[in-house]
Amino acid sequence: IPMRDPYLLDPTRLTETPQVFEGTFKPEALERLEEDLANGDGELRYRLEARLDRQRRKVVSCIIEGFVFLTCQISLEAFRHDVAIRDRLVLVDDESQLPPMEEESETEDYLVAAEPLDIRDIVEDAVLLALPMMPRKPGLEEAKGGAGEAEPKESPFAALAGLKQARDKT
Repeated sequence: IPMRDPYLLDPTRLTETPQVFEGTFKPEALERLEEDLANGDGELRYRLEARLDRQRRKVVSCIIEGFVFLTCQISLEAFRHDVAIRDRLVLVDDESQLPPMEEESETEDYLVAAEPLDIRDIVEDAVLLALPMMPRKPGLEEAKGGAGEAEPKESPFAALAGLKQARDKT
């Protein structure tokens, strides 16, 4: 009997009984993460539970916690960045089973998984998506000191919300 790869999740073998994968990765073990990190230090603890839900959908709940080191885009110093991710993936056999964009839920992501998935990829993807686009060392903004400081800029999202409200009133 061939040894089962401890990192492989086979969607065709899921049942109502959860299949649990848990452990810890060093960030340096996840290749695609490497270029986004200041160094390979840190720790990512993960727990993935895969099972069939009541509607017989293949659902994977992911909890990833820990920390990595990022390089601040302003000071170029390495700093610790905490990671706390809670994801729910719904695995589908092919693209025809993906819900229309407007029906996608905020709490679930859909993933086409016709063959076994490597949980390292699932963890790596989740962490990559959770990293800030422009890493900034915490406390850097305040450290610059107050005299002659410019007015805080309005968030583009706040401006967008204002436009949307104005449009909805018409």
